[in-house]
Amino acid sequence: MRRIIWLSLVLGLCFWAFRTSQAVTPALTDSYGFASFWQINGGEQIFGQPITDPLEQDALVVQYFENARFEYNPQTASVGLGLVGRERTQWRDFGPQPRLAGASLRPEGSNYDLAGSFRTFWETNGGVEIFGLPISPAQFEARPTGRFKVQYFERALLIEHPLLAGTPDEIELAPLGQEVAAARGLIEGMSYELPYLFEFDPVAPAPVQTAAPQPVAEPTQVPPTAAPAQPTNEPVPTATPKPANPNLGKRIEVDISKQWLYAYENGTVVFDAPVATGKDGFNTPTGSYEIYAKVPLQTMRGSLGGETWVVPNVPHAMYFNGSVALHGTYWHDLFGSGTRISHGCVNLPLDAAAWLYDWASVGTTVQVYY
Repeated sequence: MRRIIWLSLVLGLCFWAFRTSQAVTPALTDSYGFASFWQINGGEQIFGQPITDPLEQDALVVQYFENARFEYNPQTASVGLGLVGRERTQWRDFGPQPRLAGASLRPEGSNYDLAGSFRTFWETNGGVEIFGLPISPAQFEARPTGRFKVQYFERALLIEHPLLAGTPDEIELAPLGQEVAAARGLIEGMSYELPYLFEFDPVAPAPVQTAAPQPVAEPTQVPPTAAPAQPTNEPVPTATPKPANPNLGKRIEVDISKQWLYAYENGTVVFDAPVATGKDGFNTPTGSYEIYAKVPLQTMRGSLGGETWVVPNVPHAMYFNGSVALHGTYWHDLFGSGTRISHGCVNLPLDAAAWLYDWASVGTTVQVYY
């Protein structure tokens, strides 16, 4: 009996080991030259890890990686990269882009310019051979990890993380290989890690106390009057007025050099307040943005640059670039002093943040500069 039990245990362990071996990361080999291509052209930093084994697809042998699709053409015995960027945007129309001034590049054959960190990353990591041509302008877009500036290419999607400017992680490659493989049913649905997004735990605001309703006196009966004579002509209907745009003429400017914020309405300063912006290593990103989300009260927590923080009950947060927000601050009073102390956000005195939160709607322009 003992022998039977032990034999059952051994067989069970062998079966478990076999099943476990089937779940390991797909192999990266040189059967089709994929391993050499991966190693020579940036490896895991550019392509990520393999997520499928080689398989036949459209007369090619392909293998999906986190950020890309490798393709082996038996007719030419060559390895190339699939157009996963085009596949993910085939239903979208980005429209034309006027040429940008300054240090921008419009590659031949493209209708879109490259500038700033996107151009630097594209040029230093393989250019058109690895990423293809740009197929969109640089624009802000909601991703599963937040709202960031992105630019689509034929074979990639680049995401900019302004709080990591100057580091190797300033540009992130989106997992388009995973997205396309999942859309084709080759892998299970994917989950996103949140490497740069700070976590926010909304805290419900205190309920607003309203006065108890007062009893209303019964209306007195008014004797009916004769109906007025009917007009001979139909009344001309009037057009329904369109609601006014609450953001029309409004913008917020943050002057990092002066550590001061200005709120403009129709070209006139209607409010200003001292601020404290990001310290070195967490510099508040400059540029022109829009408020894309407002949260009245929340817990902010994050881990970046070797620092970790948890700050409860942060009031009046107005997000305008990824995890960067304007918000009220109760844990220091260094506003306007020239001491930059935040982790990238724009810290405001509590009363100033409350005023701005009520005044600015989602869509209000935010300009940050030195």
